[in-house]
Amino acid sequence: MIILTCANGEPAKSDSGKIFKNFSFKEVIRSTALQAQRCGYTAVVYDLGDLGIGIPYQVTDKSFIENGYYEQEVVSGYKSKSLFKPDIVGLCLREYHQTVAYLDGDAQLIGRIDEVDTVDYDIGVTLRAPSELESDWHRTYREVARFVNAGVIFFRPTAAARSFVDNWKKLTETLGNDQMALNQLTCSEDYPEVNSIVSIDGVRVKYFPGKKYNYYYFKEGLEDDIKILHFKGAVRHFYPFDWKKRMYCMVAVPAINYVKSIIKKRIS
Repeated sequence: MIILTCANGEPAKSDSGKIFKNFSFKEVIRSTALQAQRCGYTAVVYDLGDLGIGIPYQVTDKSFIENGYYEQEVVSGYKSKSLFKPDIVGLCLREYHQTVAYLDGDAQLIGRIDEVDTVDYDIGVTLRAPSELESDWHRTYREVARFVNAGVIFFRPTAAARSFVDNWKKLTETLGNDQMALNQLTCSEDYPEVNSIVSIDGVRVKYFPGKKYNYYYFKEGLEDDIKILHFKGAVRHFYPFDWKKRMYCMVAVPAINYVKSIIKKRIS
């Protein structure tokens, strides 16, 4: 199996320009590559600029180079960060005839994922948890976010998968956002059933649980058997996920959420 990831060497910034002091794309990627090696996988890293490791891949957009996101807003308040993603996946699929697990540069492999390497699908996407769909953020950006988070995606070495990636690249260029394009190509109007497989335009799409393979729900507490942690913007401060933060998620978070639920019931 191929573990594919990428990033540039610039400090990670929020959309407001705040630098995350304790976060490093390079360190996350090094950890992922080391874990991949332990599991017997092949790590493929693309250097989007000044990362210092991996295969050079040039992104010329000035805003991305300086800030980590493109200047143009897809919808008001939402800026794209990964327009290069379909092209990088396509390059990897052409180079290796193996299952490719794509991870964003801020996603960390922490366990074996042998079970995703099956022959029953072409594209595997990671579903947002139902609780996320009820958030104000998701309601605001539903057009982009929909049901699938594009931070972790699985691609089988099939002709249908390669054709899908070509279509994903074209739609990403048209829409100006890889995640919006991915959702349009893999989701209907109804929330998919976890682990189900649906054929869409000749492509077998499998829906993997995000809370296992694309976990960024630190503020909801920890789940069992998490395989991939994703330190995306709003939860980037949870990196590095040491024993103190683990204990916080296991003990403090459930207590905080319990108190919040009691307060909410009393107000309502």
